[in-house]
Amino acid sequence: MDGIHEEDVIMAGKQYFNSTRKVPIRAKRLVAFAVAAVLMLSLGIAAYATYNAISTPQAAEKVAQEQLAQWRELGLLPQDAIFEGDADQIIEIEGYQGGNAWYGRFFPHSFDVRWYSGDRKYRCNVNIDTIEGKIQYANFTAFPDEDDVPTGEVEVTVGPDGETKTFYYYEIFNDLVGTEQTVDSFCSALAAYWGFDGYRLADEGDPIYTEEYASFFGAVDGSTLLLDVPWDNSGNNFLAVYFDGDTEQAPMYLDLMQYPGYVGMDVGIHHPVG
Repeated sequence: MDGIHEEDVIMAGKQYFNSTRKVPIRAKRLVAFAVAAVLMLSLGIAAYATYNAISTPQAAEKVAQEQLAQWRELGLLPQDAIFEGDADQIIEIEGYQGGNAWYGRFFPHSFDVRWYSGDRKYRCNVNIDTIEGKIQYANFTAFPDEDDVPTGEVEVTVGPDGETKTFYYYEIFNDLVGTEQTVDSFCSALAAYWGFDGYRLADEGDPIYTEEYASFFGAVDGSTLLLDVPWDNSGNNFLAVYFDGDTEQAPMYLDLMQYPGYVGMDVGIHHPVG
């Protein structure tokens, strides 16, 4: 290891511990230093291997599929939210790219694994922590089935000459969360997944609890169905959750959003504008 062969280490050990031979103190110190260096190198390499437990895009994709399966088992995703085939894109993310306000300061290294193209009912991108292999952040989207009825529409300019296209809104949030899924059941499962002891919702003692935030989520408690939470589709407010055992006491968030043509759900640490 690092130029020191196994035979040299064995010989050094025998020489150091052989009580029948007189070994000068200086030689003993040199041998002890060599043995200590080998041990430090071995421990250092083991620690490095642990830190980079997921070091390739292929490994990240495999772990992402395993973690998504665990989310389905925990009830954090519908059973039919399957992401088949190879990932469309895998991006390695260093924490500094997100800045101090983003979740990168909690998880400094991750892979963003994305299934977002093609004819899919469900699409997603999930950030996989390279140390523990957990999902740090997840964005899921669900597209309507052929028999789903639109509940609204919007005209959007799509070309340089003023061409417009009609997009339709759908109330299909139950494709992302169960009709009986409560805030408590979801957050409790999320706490168990992330290894926390429990959770609490943001309250008046938290800086995030502004007057605007209270107007949306002031009446929400653990018994509230996720489908009954008055989600703020402006993207400025999200349901803030604090998890027991998080020494940073950082607000993690849940968000359901309605977009033209699909609905989405975000789950993660620190909203990019929050």
